[in-house]
Amino acid sequence: MTSVFKYTQYRPEFFDNFFLKLSRFGEFNDPFEMVMGNYLSSVDLEEHDLIMSLSSTLSDGAAYYDMAWDAQAGVRASVGVLCFASDESNLLMWAHYANNHEGICIELDKTADFFTGKYKNATEFIGETMDDHYQNIGELRKVKYTLERPTYIEPSEFEYDTESWFVKSPEWEYEQEHRLLLPIDLATTSPKPVTTPPKPDMYFYALEPEMIKSIILGCQMSVATKKEVFEKCRSLGIKVREAYVHSHQFKLDIVDYDEQNQGKYINMYNLNRMTR
Repeated sequence: MTSVFKYTQYRPEFFDNFFLKLSRFGEFNDPFEMVMGNYLSSVDLEEHDLIMSLSSTLSDGAAYYDMAWDAQAGVRASVGVLCFASDESNLLMWAHYANNHEGICIELDKTADFFTGKYKNATEFIGETMDDHYQNIGELRKVKYTLERPTYIEPSEFEYDTESWFVKSPEWEYEQEHRLLLPIDLATTSPKPVTTPPKPDMYFYALEPEMIKSIILGCQMSVATKKEVFEKCRSLGIKVREAYVHSHQFKLDIVDYDEQNQGKYINMYNLNRMTR
């Protein structure tokens, strides 16, 4: 599979700037995101005391505070995340992230330079040289699902760690997620044109139109909005597909867009496909 998918609500301005919003620490709907577990709380008293005795910082309140502050100002404050799915017909993704099937799913070419290293050496863009630059930047990676959380012993491990950002609970496995980490410094805060001003703490990255393999329209999207999206995409040379409720299974039929599809799939005799 050479595609990844972005489920989102339909925003007309997306086709003017192709901006995707970065998600940052503290903005996710999962409170466990980017929060490692405390290893010391998982061991017996003997091992706990041994680790404390071997660490000069854990037993020093001032040093511990300084490390915790550095961790907060480190990678979690400097890097954002773009999240993608590996399937275009995931019913839960359509419901949760594409405005209850009224939105769109963007099919993207995951072999594009944007996903494979354009921002890997981000310090070259910023004009700095850092031997210990944050890992995993600029390369699309799969998320792993496991019951055990990544753990830390000292807060300094938070400052540069991004490995834990690719580990989630098995509860989220249905998403089959891929992630791309990107530096905040290279993001833009003002996507234009926009219908409403962005919040001051919002950051965006622009996609190249050539990366977009198709736009899939949700099965609950209105006929008028479908036509609007199709006209925008036609002027840009982007393929448009649309989803319909399957006639007898819990799945979607995804077909090439055609104005005639509405009468073919949604009509008074096809009550099994009608949801409203």
